[in-house]
Amino acid sequence: MDPATVDSPIFGLLWKLPFNSKEQFYAKPLVYTPSGGKQLVFLASSQNYIRTLDAVTGAIINSRQVQTPFLQADIGCNDIPNTIGITGTPVIDSDIAYFFVKTYIPNYRQSGATGYINGVYYFYAVNVNTLQDVPGFPILVDGTVAQNDPLKYFVGGVILQRPALTKLNNVVYGAFGGHCDLFNYTGMVIGVNTQTATVVSAFAMESGPFARHDPYNVNGGGGEAGIWMSGMGLASDGNRIFAVTGNGQGHQNNGVPATGRSGLQTLDEAIVNLGVDPSTGLLSLTDYFEPYDYQNMDAGDRDLGSGGIALLDPSFFSGAGVARMGVTAGKNGKIYVVNADNLGGYRLGVGQTDGIVQTIVTNQAVFGGIGSYPLEGGYIYLTPVGNTTSVYKIGHDDSGAPVFTWVGQSNEASAGRVGCGVPTITTFQGQAGTAILWLTDVDAGLRAWHAVPQNGVLKTINLPQTNGLNKFQRPAFGDGRVYVTDSNGVLYCMGSPVSLPLNCTSPVQFGNVALGSVGTQTVNCTANIPITKIVGANVGDTHFQVSNSSLPSGSLAKGQSFSFPVTWNLTNVVVTNAQNASFGNTQPGVKSTALTVFTMNGVAGFSTQFPISLTGTEVSSSAFLTLSPLEVDFGGVVISNTTSPTITSSFVISNAGLANMTILGYAWATTIDDDSDIVFTNSTPDGTGTYTLSYGFSSTNLPAVGSAVSPGQSLSVPMTFNAINGTGTYGGFFFVWTDGGSGYIVLSASASTAPIAELTISNGEGGWLPPSTQNMDFGNVAVGNSSTLQIRICNTGGSVLTITKSKPPGQSQLTATAPGVDLHEGQLIPVGTCATGGVIFQPAIEAPNILDQTIADSWTLNTDDLTFGIHVVSITGTVVDRKVGPLLPDGTTRYRFLGCYQDGTNGRLLPKEFNNPNTNENGQCQTECLGGNYIFAGTEYKIECWCGNTPPPSAFFFPESAQKCTFACAGDGSQSCGGNGGFISIYYDATRYNPHSLGARALSTLALASDSMTIELCLSTCWNYKYVGVEYSRECWCGQTLNAGSTNQSQSHCTMVCKGDGFEYCGSGGYLDLYLKNPPSTTASTTVTSSTTSLLTTMSALNTTVSTAPTANTTTATSTLDNTMTITSDTASVTTISATNNTTTAPTTTSGTTTATPAANNSMTTTSAGNGTTITTPTDSAISITTSSSPSATSSSATSSSAAAYTGPPVVVPGNINFTLYSGGSAGCVQEPTGVRALPNLFASDSMTIELCLSFAWNYKFAGVEYGRECWYGNTLNAGASVAPSQSSCNMACKGNTSEFCGAGSLLTLYQKKSLVSSSSSVLSPTSTTSNPSASSIPSVTVSSTGTTIPTTAASDSSTTASAATSTSVTTVSTSITTSTGTPTPSVVPGNANFTLYQNTTSSGCVQEPSGARALPSLYANDSMTVELCLSFASSYKYAGIEYSRECWYGNTLNAGAVLASAQSSCNMLCKGNKLEYCGGSSR
Repeated sequence: MDPATVDSPIFGLLWKLPFNSKEQFYAKPLVYTPSGGKQLVFLASSQNYIRTLDAVTGAIINSRQVQTPFLQADIGCNDIPNTIGITGTPVIDSDIAYFFVKTYIPNYRQSGATGYINGVYYFYAVNVNTLQDVPGFPILVDGTVAQNDPLKYFVGGVILQRPALTKLNNVVYGAFGGHCDLFNYTGMVIGVNTQTATVVSAFAMESGPFARHDPYNVNGGGGEAGIWMSGMGLASDGNRIFAVTGNGQGHQNNGVPATGRSGLQTLDEAIVNLGVDPSTGLLSLTDYFEPYDYQNMDAGDRDLGSGGIALLDPSFFSGAGVARMGVTAGKNGKIYVVNADNLGGYRLGVGQTDGIVQTIVTNQAVFGGIGSYPLEGGYIYLTPVGNTTSVYKIGHDDSGAPVFTWVGQSNEASAGRVGCGVPTITTFQGQAGTAILWLTDVDAGLRAWHAVPQNGVLKTINLPQTNGLNKFQRPAFGDGRVYVTDSNGVLYCMGSPVSLPLNCTSPVQFGNVALGSVGTQTVNCTANIPITKIVGANVGDTHFQVSNSSLPSGSLAKGQSFSFPVTWNLTNVVVTNAQNASFGNTQPGVKSTALTVFTMNGVAGFSTQFPISLTGTEVSSSAFLTLSPLEVDFGGVVISNTTSPTITSSFVISNAGLANMTILGYAWATTIDDDSDIVFTNSTPDGTGTYTLSYGFSSTNLPAVGSAVSPGQSLSVPMTFNAINGTGTYGGFFFVWTDGGSGYIVLSASASTAPIAELTISNGEGGWLPPSTQNMDFGNVAVGNSSTLQIRICNTGGSVLTITKSKPPGQSQLTATAPGVDLHEGQLIPVGTCATGGVIFQPAIEAPNILDQTIADSWTLNTDDLTFGIHVVSITGTVVDRKVGPLLPDGTTRYRFLGCYQDGTNGRLLPKEFNNPNTNENGQCQTECLGGNYIFAGTEYKIECWCGNTPPPSAFFFPESAQKCTFACAGDGSQSCGGNGGFISIYYDATRYNPHSLGARALSTLALASDSMTIELCLSTCWNYKYVGVEYSRECWCGQTLNAGSTNQSQSHCTMVCKGDGFEYCGSGGYLDLYLKNPPSTTASTTVTSSTTSLLTTMSALNTTVSTAPTANTTTATSTLDNTMTITSDTASVTTISATNNTTTAPTTTSGTTTATPAANNSMTTTSAGNGTTITTPTDSAISITTSSSPSATSSSATSSSAAAYTGPPVVVPGNINFTLYSGGSAGCVQEPTGVRALPNLFASDSMTIELCLSFAWNYKFAGVEYGRECWYGNTLNAGASVAPSQSSCNMACKGNTSEFCGAGSLLTLYQKKSLVSSSSSVLSPTSTTSNPSASSIPSVTVSSTGTTIPTTAASDSSTTASAATSTSVTTVSTSITTSTGTPTPSVVPGNANFTLYQNTTSSGCVQEPSGARALPSLYANDSMTVELCLSFASSYKYAGIEYSRECWYGNTLNAGAVLASAQSSCNMLCKGNKLEYCGGSSR
C-alpha cells in the first residue's frame, strides 16, 4: 500500500456488498490468487456460508452454506449474536481453504435437533475454485480425547473456535476457548492432518490432577484456560506454536518458583510454547510463562489471553541474550515482552516477580493484540479500550539488553467498548518511510496513520467513512486494495481508481542526505493513455522541490515516456530539538512525502492525478541529541496503608548525528514557567548509584557524565516511580546536557487508594435493594407486557474502577436493554460515580392456557476491585399467560396448549366438529369439547372447533417458530385458531392426558460421553445429582428426577461393557444401568470400600448391575460404632451379621464394594456363590445390588436397607479426610477482616457444598465457605480475621446442600488442614484409615460418639460417618480415636485395577535408572505424591514409576538400559503424600 496514494483524494470506496444483516463476519476476509486464476476474496460467516468474490469488482463467484449454524440462544452468551458458525479465520494453502464449522448433529447426545449438548465441530477442506469438499472431508472433531489427559475430551457445544488457524507442514491447528466462561470447557489446540483427514493432536490447557473434571452444566467445570485471543491467530516461527490463555481454575503453581520447562499442567493465564513433531504433528509443552500474580488475574477476570502474542522479526528486534522476542498484552493493563526461546516460567524474576525481558505497566486493558513494524528503528503498537493507539520503540540499555520505550500516540481514541482490532502495518514494496498503521474500530470504522510518529504524534490519514466494523477485525489487502466487514454484514473495498493515466517510478528513494547538502533523483514516467497536457506537480514537504518547467509542455501519446528531476534541498534547514515543536523537521531521521502529478487526459474515465512517494534519511554531520518520549506518564499507582508499589518505565537518549556525543550533565526542576527563572537541582548519583529525576522519580542506569554516545546509538534508561509523599499528583522535568544539544522530558504520575465496587439492583419503585441482594426478580409479567429493572455498579474507592467481565443476559424474552454498551467490558467508572445497565423482561405473545413458566438468566460481572470477585446476578421472571375455557379448582386452566398441527393429511386429527361462525375462540371450543367428554380440543380456519380423544401424531407437529397457526379466531382476534394450509391449534385436558409421558429420556442431562467411561467416572461426574445412569457403554446421564415412562427391566438387557473398563457393565442401546443417591441416614452407618470403586459408597443401584473384578475371593470388614457389624464373604458360604459392641478389626484386602447400614438389635445375612455377593437387610424399601466378577459371571439379586432422608435443620460439617474445623473459631465461624479477605482465592458455585469446597481446595492449608455459595481458600489466613461471637452467626445453608451450613454475610465457616492441628486439639480428628494393600500394616480403629447423625459425604477411600450432639441451631461433633495396634510400617503397594508391580524373582518393582538417561520419558511431580495418585495420573500409559518420594515418571516404552535393582530395599523413600507407602529411591 503506497501512502502517497492512500493519503490522497484518489483513494476511496470502490464498492461495498451487503449480506444478511444478521450474518456476521468474525473470520477475517482472505485475499488469494489461485493457481492460474484471478485474485479473489474468500469470506466465511457466522451463518456457515463460504463465498468467493472477484477481488476487483466484488462480483460473487461461488457461494455455499456448509452446515446449519449453531444458535446463540442455545449457549446463553451474547458475545456472538444470532448464530455461531465459522468464527475463526480460515487458512488457505495450494488452493485449499481449511476451517472449523460449528453446527449440530440432531439427537447426538440428547433428543432434539438443537441444544448445546448436540453442538459439534466439523473440520472442512474445500477447493477455493469450486467451494466443493476435498475428498475425505469434512471430519467430525467431537469426542476427540486430549492426548495429555484422558478425562478431557472435545465437546463442540460448549466451546468456541475463535483464533485464526495456522498450518505447519501438513497439519492445520485451531485453538478453542469458551462462551462467556459458561459450561464445562477446557482450552484446547486441535491439529488435523490434511493428507490423512484425521485428528493427530489434541492438547488440553488444563490437565492432570489439579484440573477440574466436572459435568457439562458446571461453569468452569473443565478448568477453563480457554484460547480466544480476540481472534488473533496462533503464532509460529518454525516447528513450534505460541498461544495465550485466559482465566483458569487449576492453579498448580501456587507461590513456588518454577521454570518454563517444569511441565506445568494447568496453563491458565499463560503464554504457552507448544513443540510440533514435524513427522506426526503431535504437540507437546516446551515452555511457558505465567505471571506471578496470575491468581489475582483469575479472581479479577483480567485475562492475559484477551490478546494474542506477536512474534517480532528477529532481524530487527533482538538484544544481548535475546535472539527472538514475543510480546503480548491483555486485560490486566500490562505489556509483557518475553524471550521466545525462554519464556520465563513462573516467579523467576527479582523478588519472585516475572523473569521476562520487560514488563510495561499501562493500566489499560487490551483486547486484540499488538502489531509491529521492524524498519526505521523498530516499533510496536497497541490500542487499549477507549484510549489512543500507543507506539513503543525498541532500544537497548548500557548492557545491550532490549528495552521498549513509549514514543508516541494517535490523537484519536478508540471506541469506549471492546472490539477494536489488532494494529496492522503495511509498507509499499518493503521500503522504509512508507509504513501505514491500520486499525478497525467498532464505532469509527477503518482508521489509518503514518506509522512512525513525528514529535510523539501519529499523523492521521483520512479514509472514506464506513459503519462501525465487526469486533476484532483486521483489514485484508491485495493489489492496492483494502477489505473490511462491518457489524451489519457489509463488505467494503477501498482503493484508488484502476484507470491511472501514468506509470511512474515510486517510491523515489533519496538515501542519506546530510544537513546543508542537496540530493537529486530522477522520476521516470510512461503515459498509459493519450494525455493532452501535464498540468503540473506539487509536493507535500517544501524541502522536496520539483520545477514545472522540467515537465513535458505538450501532449503525450500512449506509451510515450518522459523524465524529470526532484531535489531534496537541505542547505537552509535548521534542525532543532526544541521541546514540543509541532512544525517542520525537528530532528534527523527518515522523511517522506507525496509528489502529485496532475494531467489533462485525452480519454475519459481516467484519473487526473498520479501520486508518487518520496523518501530519504536526513542526517547530521555533528552530534545531535534526541530524547524520547517527550513525556513519560507513569499513570496511576494504587497504594494502601501498608503497601506502596513502584512503577517502572524508560526513556531513550539517542545520538542522531554522525559524530560522537558527550554527556555533560543532568538536572531536574519542578516547574519551567516562562515568566520566571528555572530552579535546577543537579542530578548526581547517591551512594547506591541512584539518580533523582524529580520528587518520586529515580533511575540507576543513566550514562555517566563525560561518557560518549556513538553515532546512531540509542540508550534506554529505565526509571522508577514511588509515591514517596502518599496520594496525590507527581510531576517534574528532567534535563540532559550534551555537546550535541540539550533537552528535557516531562515526568508525571499519580497515586491513589484502590477502587471499591458496590453492586446494587433496582427495586422497581425508583430505589435500590441492599447490596447483599444479588437476585433480580421481575415477578409475574403477563404476555405482551414488559418490565425493566437495572443493575448499578458504584465506585466508592479512590481510583478509577474498570469492569473486567460483563456477560449480560441475552434471551429473546429476558435481555439487557443495551448489551455491549451499558456495563460493558473495559468500561471505566470514575471515583464517586455509578454506571447502570438495564434488563428488560418482555414475555412473548403465545397461545392461551400455557402454564406459568419462569424464565431465568444471569448477568456475570467483575471489576478490577480485587475484593469484589465474580458476581453472577441471577435474573428471573414469571410469564403469566391468558386463561380461557374451563378452570380447575386451583384456578389453573383445565385445557392446556399442545401445539400447532397439520390437519387433513391423513384424515381428521380430531373427528368431532362444532361450527361457531361468529363467536369461535379457544375457550368456547374447550367448553364444548368438555361438554362432550372429549380430551382434545382444536380450532381451525377461524370458525371451526374440533374435538377428539386420540392424541395427534407428533409427525404432524410444527413448532411455534414455524408460524403456521396464525389465523385470528372469529370471536377473539387476539387468539389464533389454526392457520392457512389446514393447520389446527390443539389443546388437551390436563386431568386426563400427560403429553410428556412418551418419547423422553429417563434422565434429562447427558453429563459425559467418553471412550474412557467407567461406573466410577460417571458417578464422580454426577456427584450432585439424585439419579445417575450409564448407557451405550460410554454415555453418562444424570438428573434430579426420573422421567415418567421409565420402566424397570431385566438386568439381561444391560449387556454392554464399559468403554473404560471391560469388567463393568454400562447399559446398552436404550437401557440404562441406573444408580440412586443414598439419602442421609438418621442412624450411625459404616461403609467399607476399595479405592477403585469408592464412589459407589454414596450410591446404591436401582435395578441395576455393578460389575467388578475382585483379585481375591475373600472380603472381610469390621468396624465399631455403638452398634457394630461384621461382614464376611467367601466362596459358597453363608455368614450372619449381627449388631455387637466393641469389636475392633480393620479392613483387609478389598475388591468390589460392600455397603450396609446397621441398626440396633437387628441382624443381616450375607450369602455368596462363586464370586457373586448378595446382601440382605431388614428394610422399609428394597434396593437391589448385584456384584459379579466379570460381565459373563452369574449375578444374584439382593436388597439393602435405606434410611429416611435427613430433614432437620442445617448442621456444621466437621470436615473431611484432609480438613477439620478451624480450631481458633467458634466451631469454625470466622469474621472477615475489614476491607480485605481472610483468604485470597475464590471459587463460587450454586452447587456449593462443604465437600465440594474442601475437595476443590485440597492442596491448600485453609478453606472456608461464605454466602452459601463462595469457597475461599489459601495458604495464609489474613491476620485481621477474627473469631465470630458464636457458631450461630454462620447460619446460611449451602446452595448445593441445604442440610449444611456455608457461612453467612462476611462470615466464613472455616476449615484448616489436619496437619496444622496438634494431636491434643479438641477439634475433630481424622476418622479414616489410610488405604493400604498390606492388611497387617493397617491399625485398628475405635470410634466413640453420641447423638444424631450429621449428613456427610463418604471419603474416597474407607470412611466412617460420625455421630453428633444436636442443639436447636447448631450440630457439632466430638469424636475420639484410639489405636489398638502398634505403629504401622510402610509397605510396597502392589498396584491398582490397571497396574501391577514390574518384577522378577529377586526384586519386586525396584528398577535402577539407566546411566545418563531416564527409564521413562515423562514427569509429573507433586508434594502430595502417593502411588495411587501416580497410577491414576498415568492411567493411559503402559508404565508408571515413582522416584525421590515425589516424582511420577510414565510412558509407553521402558528404556532398555533400565535394570531391576538387586533388592526391593533399595527403593526405601517414603511417599510425600503417604508415609505408609514406598515411592522409590535415589535414581530408583
